[in-house]
Amino acid sequence: MKKKDWYYIIGGIGIVAVGYYFYSLAKPKSSSVKSTSQQYIPEFRAEPENPLSSNIYVKRIDLTQARNDEELIITAKYISVLKSTGKLLVKINDRSSASFDLTEVRSISSNIERLYLTNEAQSGCYVDLLISEGSIGIDYFPKVPDFSRVETFKGNSVKTVNVTTTEQSIMFNIPPDTAYTKAVDVYNKGDEVLISYITPSGSTDWTPIPPSYTYTSIPILASGFKIKLASGSVASTVVVTGWY
Repeated sequence: MKKKDWYYIIGGIGIVAVGYYFYSLAKPKSSSVKSTSQQYIPEFRAEPENPLSSNIYVKRIDLTQARNDEELIITAKYISVLKSTGKLLVKINDRSSASFDLTEVRSISSNIERLYLTNEAQSGCYVDLLISEGSIGIDYFPKVPDFSRVETFKGNSVKTVNVTTTEQSIMFNIPPDTAYTKAVDVYNKGDEVLISYITPSGSTDWTPIPPSYTYTSIPILASGFKIKLASGSVASTVVVTGWY
Protein backbone atom coordinates (compact mmCIF):
# COMPACT_ATOMS: atom_id res chain seq x y z
CA MET A 1 0.00 0.00 0.00
CA LYS A 2 1.34 3.39 -0.96
CA LYS A 3 2.11 6.00 1.66
CA LYS A 4 -0.48 8.45 0.31
CA ASP A 5 -3.19 5.78 0.70
CA TRP A 6 -2.51 5.69 4.40
CA TYR A 7 -3.02 9.45 4.49
CA TYR A 8 -6.48 9.03 2.92
CA ILE A 9 -7.46 6.29 5.40
CA ILE A 10 -6.29 8.23 8.46
CA GLY A 11 -8.03 11.41 7.22
CA GLY A 12 -11.32 9.58 6.66
CA ILE A 13 -11.20 8.08 10.14
CA GLY A 14 -10.59 11.55 11.59
CA ILE A 15 -13.56 13.01 9.72
CA VAL A 16 -15.82 10.19 11.00
CA ALA A 17 -14.59 10.72 14.57
CA VAL A 18 -15.22 14.46 14.47
CA GLY A 19 -18.67 13.89 13.00
CA TYR A 20 -19.60 11.39 15.72
CA TYR A 21 -18.39 13.84 18.39
CA PHE A 22 -20.69 16.61 17.19
CA TYR A 23 -23.58 14.11 16.81
CA SER A 24 -23.16 13.01 20.45
CA LEU A 25 -23.39 16.63 21.58
CA ALA A 26 -26.65 17.18 19.70
CA LYS A 27 -28.31 13.91 20.76
CA PRO A 28 -30.93 14.34 23.62
CA LYS A 29 -29.79 12.98 26.96
CA SER A 30 -31.95 10.16 28.35
CA SER A 31 -33.78 10.92 31.58
CA SER A 32 -33.00 9.03 34.76
CA VAL A 33 -36.77 8.85 35.49
CA LYS A 34 -38.39 5.72 34.13
CA SER A 35 -41.17 6.26 31.64
CA THR A 36 -44.62 5.08 32.63
CA SER A 37 -45.79 5.06 28.99
CA GLN A 38 -48.78 7.25 30.08
CA GLN A 39 -49.90 10.25 28.10
CA TYR A 40 -51.27 13.44 29.70
CA ILE A 41 -55.04 13.69 29.31
CA PRO A 42 -56.49 17.20 29.87
CA GLU A 43 -59.20 17.37 32.56
CA PHE A 44 -62.71 17.17 31.07
CA ARG A 45 -65.06 19.87 32.32
CA ALA A 46 -68.72 19.47 31.41
CA GLU A 47 -70.44 22.74 30.58
CA PRO A 48 -73.07 23.63 33.22
CA GLU A 49 -76.70 23.51 32.15
CA ASN A 50 -78.02 26.84 30.96
CA PRO A 51 -81.70 26.78 32.02
CA LEU A 52 -82.46 29.81 29.85
CA SER A 53 -81.62 27.78 26.72
CA SER A 54 -84.32 25.22 27.51
CA ASN A 55 -87.70 25.24 25.81
CA ILE A 56 -90.27 27.36 27.68
CA TYR A 57 -93.84 27.71 26.48
CA VAL A 58 -97.40 28.40 27.68
CA LYS A 59 -100.08 25.69 27.62
CA ARG A 60 -103.71 26.79 28.07
CA ILE A 61 -106.08 24.30 29.73
CA ASP A 62 -109.67 25.07 28.72
CA LEU A 63 -112.00 24.42 31.67
CA THR A 64 -115.28 24.71 29.77
CA GLN A 65 -115.33 20.91 29.36
CA ALA A 66 -115.34 18.57 32.38
CA ARG A 67 -112.44 16.12 32.82
CA ASN A 68 -111.74 13.12 35.04
CA ASP A 69 -108.03 12.21 35.14
CA GLU A 70 -107.57 13.20 31.49
CA GLU A 71 -103.98 12.49 30.45
CA LEU A 72 -101.74 15.29 29.14
CA ILE A 73 -98.31 14.10 27.94
CA ILE A 74 -95.54 16.69 28.37
CA THR A 75 -91.81 16.88 29.09
CA ALA A 76 -91.02 19.34 31.85
CA LYS A 77 -88.90 19.95 34.91
CA TYR A 78 -90.85 22.98 36.12
CA ILE A 79 -94.46 24.15 35.79
CA SER A 80 -95.79 27.51 36.95
CA VAL A 81 -99.39 28.70 37.04
CA LEU A 82 -99.30 31.78 34.84
CA LYS A 83 -103.00 32.57 35.25
CA SER A 84 -106.05 30.69 36.51
CA THR A 85 -109.69 31.73 36.23
CA GLY A 86 -111.15 28.44 37.44
CA LYS A 87 -110.40 25.34 39.49
CA LEU A 88 -108.17 22.57 38.12
CA LEU A 89 -106.81 19.50 39.94
CA VAL A 90 -103.67 17.78 38.62
CA LYS A 91 -101.83 14.54 39.38
CA ILE A 92 -98.20 14.08 38.31
CA ASN A 93 -97.00 11.05 36.30
CA ASP A 94 -99.41 8.57 37.92
CA ARG A 95 -103.20 8.45 38.32
CA SER A 96 -102.75 7.05 41.84
CA SER A 97 -100.64 10.03 43.00
CA ALA A 98 -101.94 12.91 45.12
CA SER A 99 -103.99 15.69 43.49
CA PHE A 100 -102.84 19.32 43.52
CA ASP A 101 -105.33 22.18 43.35
CA LEU A 102 -103.84 24.81 41.03
CA THR A 103 -105.81 27.57 42.76
CA GLU A 104 -103.54 26.86 45.74
CA VAL A 105 -100.33 25.41 44.27
CA ARG A 106 -98.61 28.00 42.07
CA SER A 107 -95.56 26.00 40.89
CA ILE A 108 -94.33 22.40 40.63
CA SER A 109 -90.69 21.33 40.21
CA SER A 110 -90.08 17.69 39.25
CA ASN A 111 -89.29 15.39 36.33
CA ILE A 112 -92.74 15.52 34.76
CA GLU A 113 -93.73 13.23 31.89
CA ARG A 114 -97.51 13.56 32.07
CA LEU A 115 -100.30 15.27 33.96
CA TYR A 116 -103.75 13.92 34.82
CA LEU A 117 -106.34 16.71 34.78
CA THR A 118 -109.65 16.83 36.64
CA ASN A 119 -112.12 19.71 36.60
CA GLU A 120 -115.80 20.51 36.51
CA ALA A 121 -117.17 22.33 33.46
CA GLN A 122 -116.61 26.06 34.15
CA SER A 123 -117.93 28.41 31.49
CA GLY A 124 -115.31 30.81 30.15
CA CYS A 125 -112.63 29.59 32.56
CA TYR A 126 -109.10 28.39 31.83
CA VAL A 127 -105.67 27.83 33.36
CA ASP A 128 -102.46 28.99 31.66
CA LEU A 129 -99.43 26.84 32.55
CA LEU A 130 -95.89 28.07 31.96
CA ILE A 131 -94.00 24.86 31.12
CA SER A 132 -90.20 24.70 31.22
CA GLU A 133 -88.24 21.71 29.91
CA GLY A 134 -85.22 22.95 31.88
CA SER A 135 -84.80 23.81 35.55
CA ILE A 136 -85.95 27.42 35.33
CA GLY A 137 -89.42 28.42 36.47
CA ILE A 138 -91.26 31.71 36.90
CA ASP A 139 -94.03 32.16 39.42
CA TYR A 140 -96.15 35.03 38.09
CA PHE A 141 -98.96 34.94 40.65
CA PRO A 142 -97.70 33.51 43.93
CA LYS A 143 -100.03 33.16 46.88
CA VAL A 144 -99.75 36.33 48.96
CA PRO A 145 -98.41 35.56 52.46
CA ASP A 146 -100.79 36.51 55.25
CA PHE A 147 -98.31 38.85 56.93
CA SER A 148 -98.06 41.08 53.84
CA ARG A 149 -101.74 41.25 52.89
CA VAL A 150 -102.30 44.59 54.62
CA GLU A 151 -99.55 46.11 52.44
CA THR A 152 -100.79 44.40 49.26
CA PHE A 153 -104.49 45.26 49.39
CA LYS A 154 -106.42 48.40 50.32
CA GLY A 155 -108.52 46.61 52.92
CA ASN A 156 -110.79 43.67 53.64
CA SER A 157 -114.33 42.74 54.59
CA VAL A 158 -114.72 39.91 57.12
CA LYS A 159 -117.91 37.88 57.37
CA THR A 160 -118.48 35.25 60.10
CA VAL A 161 -121.30 32.87 59.20
CA ASN A 162 -123.08 30.19 61.21
CA VAL A 163 -123.70 27.85 58.30
CA THR A 164 -126.92 25.84 58.04
CA THR A 165 -128.51 23.61 55.45
CA THR A 166 -130.39 26.64 54.15
CA GLU A 167 -128.45 28.59 51.54
CA GLN A 168 -127.33 32.06 52.67
CA SER A 169 -126.28 34.91 50.36
CA ILE A 170 -123.86 37.41 51.90
CA MET A 171 -122.32 40.52 50.32
CA PHE A 172 -118.94 41.99 51.24
CA ASN A 173 -118.70 45.57 52.52
CA ILE A 174 -116.57 47.01 49.70
CA PRO A 175 -116.07 50.72 48.81
CA PRO A 176 -118.13 51.78 45.75
CA ASP A 177 -115.01 52.70 43.76
CA THR A 178 -113.67 49.13 44.14
CA ALA A 179 -116.77 46.94 43.64
CA TYR A 180 -115.01 43.55 43.74
CA THR A 181 -112.45 41.63 45.77
CA LYS A 182 -109.01 40.60 44.49
CA ALA A 183 -108.92 37.47 46.66
CA VAL A 184 -111.09 35.61 49.15
CA ASP A 185 -109.99 33.57 52.20
CA VAL A 186 -112.26 30.92 53.73
CA TYR A 187 -111.58 29.53 57.21
CA ASN A 188 -113.84 26.62 58.14
CA LYS A 189 -114.12 25.69 61.83
CA GLY A 190 -116.70 22.91 61.53
CA ASP A 191 -118.19 20.35 59.15
CA GLU A 192 -117.73 20.48 55.38
CA VAL A 193 -119.48 23.38 53.66
CA LEU A 194 -120.21 24.43 50.07
CA ILE A 195 -119.45 27.94 48.83
CA SER A 196 -120.30 29.78 45.62
CA TYR A 197 -118.75 33.16 44.77
CA ILE A 198 -120.84 36.00 43.33
CA THR A 199 -118.74 37.39 40.44
CA PRO A 200 -119.31 39.98 37.67
CA SER A 201 -120.36 37.15 35.33
CA GLY A 202 -122.65 35.41 37.85
CA SER A 203 -122.33 32.84 40.62
CA THR A 204 -119.65 30.16 40.38
CA ASP A 205 -120.26 26.44 40.84
CA TRP A 206 -120.48 25.17 44.40
CA THR A 207 -117.01 24.49 45.80
CA PRO A 208 -116.54 22.17 48.80
CA ILE A 209 -114.53 23.51 51.74
CA PRO A 210 -113.05 20.66 53.83
CA PRO A 211 -113.97 20.38 57.53
CA SER A 212 -112.07 20.74 60.79
CA TYR A 213 -110.23 24.06 60.82
CA THR A 214 -109.12 24.21 57.19
CA TYR A 215 -108.02 27.31 55.29
CA THR A 216 -108.60 28.05 51.60
CA SER A 217 -107.54 31.12 49.60
CA ILE A 218 -108.47 31.94 46.00
CA PRO A 219 -107.75 34.96 43.79
CA ILE A 220 -111.16 35.98 42.48
CA LEU A 221 -113.29 39.02 41.60
CA ALA A 222 -116.32 38.71 43.89
CA SER A 223 -118.88 41.03 45.43
CA GLY A 224 -120.14 38.34 47.85
CA PHE A 225 -120.77 34.63 48.27
CA LYS A 226 -123.40 31.97 48.87
CA ILE A 227 -122.83 29.28 51.48
CA LYS A 228 -124.52 26.18 52.91
CA LEU A 229 -123.71 22.91 54.68
CA ALA A 230 -122.56 20.01 52.52
CA SER A 231 -124.62 16.83 52.45
CA GLY A 232 -124.23 14.97 55.74
CA SER A 233 -122.79 17.97 57.61
CA VAL A 234 -124.41 19.05 60.88
CA ALA A 235 -122.94 22.42 61.86
CA SER A 236 -120.13 24.82 61.00
CA THR A 237 -118.88 28.34 61.57
CA VAL A 238 -116.98 29.86 58.65
CA VAL A 239 -114.95 33.09 58.51
CA VAL A 240 -114.82 34.52 54.99
CA THR A 241 -112.48 37.43 54.25
CA GLY A 242 -112.77 39.41 51.03
CA TRP A 243 -109.58 41.33 50.17
CA TYR A 244 -109.96 44.38 47.90
